[in-house]
Amino acid sequence: MLKNKNILIITSSLESGVIDKSVIDIATILNEKDFNITVISAGGKMVKELKKCGIEHIQLPINSNDFFVIRRNMKKISEISSERQISMIHTFTPQSSFYGFKISKIFNIPYITSFLKIYKKSFWHLTNNRINYLTKGDIIIVPSDFMASFIQITYKVPSEKIAIIPQWIDTDVYNSNNVSAERIISTASDLRIPEDHFIITTIAKMEKTRGQTNLITAISKLPNEIKQRIRCLIIGSYKEHKRYKNELTNLSQKLGVEGIIHIAGDCSDTPALLMLSDVYIATNIEPKASQITVLEAQSIGRPIIASNIGSTSEYILDNDTCKTYDPRNIDELVKAILWSMEINEDKREEISKKLSANIRLNFSKNLLPQKIGSIYDYVLEKK
Repeated sequence: MLKNKNILIITSSLESGVIDKSVIDIATILNEKDFNITVISAGGKMVKELKKCGIEHIQLPINSNDFFVIRRNMKKISEISSERQISMIHTFTPQSSFYGFKISKIFNIPYITSFLKIYKKSFWHLTNNRINYLTKGDIIIVPSDFMASFIQITYKVPSEKIAIIPQWIDTDVYNSNNVSAERIISTASDLRIPEDHFIITTIAKMEKTRGQTNLITAISKLPNEIKQRIRCLIIGSYKEHKRYKNELTNLSQKLGVEGIIHIAGDCSDTPALLMLSDVYIATNIEPKASQITVLEAQSIGRPIIASNIGSTSEYILDNDTCKTYDPRNIDELVKAILWSMEINEDKREEISKKLSANIRLNFSKNLLPQKIGSIYDYVLEKK
């Protein structure tokens, strides 16, 4: 019989990324069940979400590579594990998984990891070693069949250690019925979105692997009478990639579509932005483990165009509501854009209902984190 369900979650930080949001959702939802959650991270603006729910957060410099800091962290996490009688550890990043694996061995307790993104191999041996710690869990949670195959092939992880739980979104936040007219008007004003145009939107960090150049090139290939009717919003952080943002601006000018393409930073109200959009396009040119913004757009009810690599096929509904294209073939993207513009109002309403219902049933925050609780129970009972 289990003595307790005291779970220690360790992650690098709690800022605003997909992994950070996953940690918050798991901790807050499972803490309301019969689990007692403690979270360790280097901190961040989302820590307040834990505190609102009465979850203890302990701040440690998990990302540090300094030998003495690592040793102090190990000592502190060992003390925390002993004092709170931790029965299982769950980690989310290479840095945090190093600690999770070591502590689990010291206390002979189960160890789970969430492998939620593809990490590039580094020339630095320490970085590659820490990525490997993500594969040493008793169970490794991944967000897609694609990611399961990836870690089996790349890291030789046996299939019986892998649990597939798709990424999820808050379907109350990404719900067309819950986005006020005031928010839509404010977002349209902030981004200077015209009322009488077809709005194409993509949301991603501005970096070459996200393929925004393909979208600009595709827009330039549309017939002139079509181009006059559209605006394309390229939204995303570019603080670390200002040179690439300038490259996008220069490409728009070179191809004569600078009046059509609007390159902006982060949007403060993504649901309102998606409400203003007629189609959402995911332009990745490298595989992704999951497709969060694709889920968000579908939850709002917007048809999708996405490059057919990585986990895309697992995060879209069907060919009637979503079109895929080969990222090496710009003409396929052009055809997909034309398809989206030919959808009439009745069909658009039908697509919207199908997409939002599918997301509520299969990708909701109300459902999927609880499956992780079932994994916790399984691993604890097995141990």
